[in-house]
Amino acid sequence: MTSLHNTWRASQSKYRPFYGDTISHVPHHITLLSMDLLNLCLQTYDAVRVSAGDSLKKMLKRFPPLIKDCIPLLTSSLKDPQAVEQSALGACMVLMSRPVLRHLTENWSSLTSFISAVLGSSHHESLKAQRAINELFISFQIRFGGVRRGALTPSFNPSECNQALTHDGLMLYVKEILESAASSLHWRYNLMGHGMLLSLASLLPDRNDVSEADVGLALRYSVAGHFLRNLKSELPPLRPISAIALLLLLGTSRLKQVKTREETLSTELQPIHEKGEMVKSCTESILVPILKDHSFCESMVHSLALDHHYSEGQGRTGRGGGRFQLASDLGITAMMPSVSRGWPRTLSWESSMKGESFSPRIAKLFKCLLQECGSSFLEVLHSPLQDVINEVDERSRQCIAAEVMAGILHSDVPCISEAWDLWLEKLLYKALMQANVESVPEWAACIRYTVTGKGKIGQRAPTLRHKILVTLAQPLPSSSSTSLIVKRLDFLLAATVELSPTFLEKEHLFQLAILEEVVKYMTHSAPQVRESVGRLICILYSNLFQSSKSLQKSLTRANYQSEEKVKFPGSSISTDWERFLVDGTLTAAAKIERHGRDSTDELSPNLAISSNNDDDESLKDSVKWMETIFHFTIGGIKSGRAAHLVPVFIGILHPLLSSQDTAHKDMSALARSTVHLLKWQTFEGTYASQALTAILGAAADSNWRTRIAALTFLQIFVYRHAYILERVDIALVWERVQLLLSDLQVEVREMATATLSGFMKGVDSQWASAFRDRILDAALSLVKTKSQSSRDIRSRMTDNGSIAPVHGVVLGLVACILSAPYDIPRWLPNMILALSKFRNQPAPIRGTVTKTISEFRRTHADTWAFDRIHFSEDQLEVLSDLSSSTSYFV
Repeated sequence: MTSLHNTWRASQSKYRPFYGDTISHVPHHITLLSMDLLNLCLQTYDAVRVSAGDSLKKMLKRFPPLIKDCIPLLTSSLKDPQAVEQSALGACMVLMSRPVLRHLTENWSSLTSFISAVLGSSHHESLKAQRAINELFISFQIRFGGVRRGALTPSFNPSECNQALTHDGLMLYVKEILESAASSLHWRYNLMGHGMLLSLASLLPDRNDVSEADVGLALRYSVAGHFLRNLKSELPPLRPISAIALLLLLGTSRLKQVKTREETLSTELQPIHEKGEMVKSCTESILVPILKDHSFCESMVHSLALDHHYSEGQGRTGRGGGRFQLASDLGITAMMPSVSRGWPRTLSWESSMKGESFSPRIAKLFKCLLQECGSSFLEVLHSPLQDVINEVDERSRQCIAAEVMAGILHSDVPCISEAWDLWLEKLLYKALMQANVESVPEWAACIRYTVTGKGKIGQRAPTLRHKILVTLAQPLPSSSSTSLIVKRLDFLLAATVELSPTFLEKEHLFQLAILEEVVKYMTHSAPQVRESVGRLICILYSNLFQSSKSLQKSLTRANYQSEEKVKFPGSSISTDWERFLVDGTLTAAAKIERHGRDSTDELSPNLAISSNNDDDESLKDSVKWMETIFHFTIGGIKSGRAAHLVPVFIGILHPLLSSQDTAHKDMSALARSTVHLLKWQTFEGTYASQALTAILGAAADSNWRTRIAALTFLQIFVYRHAYILERVDIALVWERVQLLLSDLQVEVREMATATLSGFMKGVDSQWASAFRDRILDAALSLVKTKSQSSRDIRSRMTDNGSIAPVHGVVLGLVACILSAPYDIPRWLPNMILALSKFRNQPAPIRGTVTKTISEFRRTHADTWAFDRIHFSEDQLEVLSDLSSSTSYFV
């Protein structure tokens, strides 16, 4: 691909000699030809326009300076009231080409002419012309990425200086068109005008630039006031455009400017102070009167609520409210430059944690307006916010209320602290407690937004974070319903997931207190409560673990000779959480296993747990504890925090494997789902050896189902850690699996065969070669020592009372044969010959031999003409006898 790309660029090297600022002479006949083609592009007949347009586009690509001469005629075809429909169609076709759109970003005069022409083309009333103009506008919006440096002013040509507007003048021109013809302007041109105004606003310099003139600053706030009024517009696509424009125009708030000013050198304070006073004056004279207008905030909030669309039957996994799918609306809003940092910062593995229709853009808008206007905006917003919060059954109203509340609480404006004590805390608590099932995800997203850290890396805590956490931690009455408990736990989860590792004592003690509280719900009767508890404990434990490790590293760097273990205030409790979770899981698993062993009908689907005695109640609690731990493990893996929870995962690995097949079907299904996720988790460093020890311990369990589960898990584990396991660990794995070849349970022996077969495909050949030699010697010793016959072997197995050792040897041969399914290594014929000696043995040995030979013939059927040369005549005859079915007449 790189070679082809370089070749293509080399072929184009002489195709673009007229690029950049170099003034090149275009031949006169080329200019005449381009003008003729341009006139043909504006003809009546479609075929003529299309053919001429294709040729003209090639010429414009070859000679870019020609575009400048074509622009006046093209724009006049759109703007001139006397122009016919066909000329407008031809002009749109040429203007939509990539060379022309590129030229618009390089020549300010052409750009102003183009914008004026598009906005002045409403007199073309035909449907075909309007569709072409609409496509032209969308193409411009999608491809417009700003203009190059130095192109915001007209060229030095005096004739162009008289015709082209400056950047500020063009913005005023577009703004006046939109305001003067607001009622008579078609809704599509209204959108196009605001899209053009938004594109021009993106070219404004940073508001913190002290070199920006006062006139430009006044224009910025004048345009911001225009977009602010549009937030209550009845035209739905206009509201998201206005939100983007306001975020773009207001930029860094005055609150951030004050903080920046305090950190600036004293020699620079004077110009910045004057600029700040000018910003304050513009805000109070333009934005504040609009916000204080009668019922403006109420209309704005209700209009923005309409942008949250919920399809019928939309579940909690769907998102998409407030998003417009029309191509025109997508071209206007979705392709604009980003004006806010991506949110959320942390990984979201549950849709309920980021809301189904919660828009961080709208929350950022209210945050920016509040930082800009201060208490004046908060006073007029109080009543509309209270009204939408009281409308509990209106899902869209609850969503906009969550967005407004998120923006207010995250603004860090001084007046918020006063309002928090007066009415904001009570209103937030009321909204959270009365939220129904449909609006809980939106309010959870609100909580998550409010506690999100500030700054580039999110390390600075918002002012109200601790107060919000205290509000969420308020205990519920003892008679609270299950839904209320789950709702509170979801809000706590949304808050704690955004808490980064910190050394703040308040946040650390808060998480410890919450952890001590929620562990009491681990054996709650409601499954949804246990699921929420498991996910919350996962986040709390990982946060505390990271905090302790970070503090330990920082203090070690400061005093590397100190070996004393670092503790947080209250950490004497937190250091026992790992042991607490692991010991509780081991105890619960032991009770469940003991009950299954004592039960006379272990696998009965109708097994009922009686509540008449303490043992049965204890068994119920053990099952609930295990389910909570499984949710804890699933949450840790899905949240990306598994690296901090590995010590707990290793401690509960044995109970987890033993819980996949029990009489408690719901718990077993959850255990299987947990193992499915955990088997792909990587254990690094010494954790790999510890995890392997736990797996091998499960492989030696007294329950044969646990041994099967351990072997299944071991296959993936060894595959994932083949290159980081120590040789001692690999030796232990081979030793344990070879012992299981002779297990008393036939299912375990078969699983050990599959495990060994997989090992021999991918591990060091030294282990596989040693195993093949040992298993072949063992097989030959059974059939050749002292010339034993098949009858002698059967009598020997009968005398020993167990068929498992002999079956284990046969299964070892099977593992070697199945490890080479599509080729014939040099050792394979001898393995098959040794396996054939056991074809007359009792079941299950005879069935194992027959099944293995059938599998061998199946996998080598396509290449048997080439594979048979590796066998001798005697070996082929034996293989033929094994493959043929027995006849009654023989």
